[in-house]
Amino acid sequence: MGYKKLDEVMELLTDELDGFNTSINRLERLAQNVENIKIRPDTAEIERMLFENLELQKQDNLKLEESFQHIEKRIKKSRLVPKVQVWLHYFIWFVTLLIIGYLAFKVSRTDDIRERAYAEGKQRVISNLKGYFEENPNQYQDYQKWIREKDSVTNQK
Repeated sequence: MGYKKLDEVMELLTDELDGFNTSINRLERLAQNVENIKIRPDTAEIERMLFENLELQKQDNLKLEESFQHIEKRIKKSRLVPKVQVWLHYFIWFVTLLIIGYLAFKVSRTDDIRERAYAEGKQRVISNLKGYFEENPNQYQDYQKWIREKDSVTNQK
């Protein structure tokens, strides 16, 4: 009984070994076929895909550049203060400088005006005194006397 099973196992092992040998022979033939096959690398498809990708990137870069130029133009046009307000400030500063200049010119001429006013006032007083002394000759004599006394007092000092 034991030999019968052993014979069956041996038979199965023999069948398996034959199948294994057959598989090895087939594998050797396939290996020889693979060694005889010459593969020529073809990168045309990869190059085409890279070229398409490059073109897409160029288009994207152009769109981005246009966007940046548009934004730059808008930033240049934008201002924190409107142009009208800036010109209004310039006008106000100009008018203020004109007024300050005019007033400085007028103030610098006050000495001339003072001297002219003093001379006019002196002439007016003299003409008024002449008229008064012509009407009152006695007063004129008293005035002359007073002047002489005043001159003599200043000469004594």
